[in-house]
Amino acid sequence: MAEEIIVPGPHVEAAKALLEDIRALHARIPRLAVELPNESQRLSSAASVSDAFVESAGAAVDRSKRLEAIAATDAATLRDSFSFALAFDPVVVEAFAFARAMAHTIRVQRATAGASALDIYSISGRLSKRKNGAEFVPHVEDMKRKLKRGRKRKATSEPAPVPAATKAP
Repeated sequence: MAEEIIVPGPHVEAAKALLEDIRALHARIPRLAVELPNESQRLSSAASVSDAFVESAGAAVDRSKRLEAIAATDAATLRDSFSFALAFDPVVVEAFAFARAMAHTIRVQRATAGASALDIYSISGRLSKRKNGAEFVPHVEDMKRKLKRGRKRKATSEPAPVPAATKAP
């Protein structure tokens, strides 16, 4: 049987353009950091200190050059990092909302196409059983085979237990 060829639809160019826009956002975000494995856990406690605590630390560094030298940061740098976090936090909320909406939109469109395909399968099946419906038989058989192949089967019974090893006398 020949391999099926899927022709790109009319939405491919729009999707590519949107991907380019999203990738371009990386360059627009100063200090963008890609998360490394297990980095989230390591940053968690320091990232969760209160705003008031950060401001108190800034005030302490402002008062003492010795503390500034030992901490290896100054109040301006501390406040700048804090200001960055406050300013860009709403961007994360909006980006996640966009991602959820995009995922839902894709699910809706797949469901629309799937429901139509199931309707076509059902109608073709009925038509193929009529005298003048022989032309639908190969299509119904093809759809039936692909419908079964696409569904994941659940295990109906547990596998047989492995017999215990016995020692030879």
